[in-house]
Amino acid sequence: MPTARQIAALGLLFVSAAVGGGVLAQPAAAPPAAPPQPPQQDPAAPPAVDLRIQQRPNLSTSEMLTQVTDYKKRMEEVAKRIQVLIEEARKQKDIIRINCLTDKLVQVKANQNIADRSGQSLQDAAGRNDRDAAFHEYTRITIVNQNVQVLGGEAEACVGEDLSYVGATRVDVETEGVPPGDPTQPGPPTVPEILRPPSASPYT
Repeated sequence: MPTARQIAALGLLFVSAAVGGGVLAQPAAAPPAAPPQPPQQDPAAPPAVDLRIQQRPNLSTSEMLTQVTDYKKRMEEVAKRIQVLIEEARKQKDIIRINCLTDKLVQVKANQNIADRSGQSLQDAAGRNDRDAAFHEYTRITIVNQNVQVLGGEAEACVGEDLSYVGATRVDVETEGVPPGDPTQPGPPTVPEILRPPSASPYT
């Protein structure tokens, strides 16, 4: 038969087991919340594009200078073509067309001046290896060349009228049954014919 001490020891053991089981039975702590994930992009949607980067050409400063030289050559060809059209209009004495072509040529010359200044600035930027400044001037010259090409097309479309002077206006009128001369001008006075009376005597 167990003694009182054994019974007490068994009771403590039972209590310890019960307490330990309760501790083990407690639910585990919840794991920390995961950081929010960025929204997933729709596979069907086009990828994001950095337009600022794409607008920059993959050209070196030397290639920009070569392209600008070609642009200037094209602009000069347009100016020469308009000058030829002006000479043709002058030979035809077509004043309206001359005015139209002259206006286009003046605009082309103004754009050429801008291209010349920007070309010099581009060379300076290339000399100091300033790609941003070089690209700025290259873009300006590209736009100027486009403007000149448009003006060349407008010059080809210039139309006018033949205003050549051919002398004073002359009107010829054909008439039948009308006496010659100007009826509005008075003619010479009519002198009546005086008849001599017959002689009264045969000896006269």
